[in-house]
Amino acid sequence: MDKSAYAPEKEESLAAKLRRHRLQVGYTQGNVADVLNITRSTYTYYESGRTSPDPATLNRIAKLFGVSIEEFFNDEPSQDVLLDPMGEKRRAPKKVKANPEKIAELAAGERSVIAFMRDRGMSPEEVLEALRSRENAGIKPDSY
Repeated sequence: MDKSAYAPEKEESLAAKLRRHRLQVGYTQGNVADVLNITRSTYTYYESGRTSPDPATLNRIAKLFGVSIEEFFNDEPSQDVLLDPMGEKRRAPKKVKANPEKIAELAAGERSVIAFMRDRGMSPEEVLEALRSRENAGIKPDSY
């Protein structure tokens, strides 16, 4: 009998989990780096396993991706596959769709707004209310 068939699955590294969750929500490395106020290369190091984010940064990343921080410490191997039908690694699409269904299909600026809101723990309703109150106060959109 082949003993390798009984070998447990390799645990997914923190770097792989960061990449998987980022791709699932549709952000680019640049989007995440902008929200975290770090360089894209620093975030790339997180995903390549060269360095790891400190706990506070990891907490912000978890909020941004809409997962609990415990997700990054879960030892269970992931069942999610980030491959397209041809078996290639997926990337966030570069073209914006007319009727987006996912964050990845939004324009870069729109993705940045959502990332900013998630990082600050703001709900869409809170943002809309703040914008309406500014508008009711006579503050023009180009002044904020």
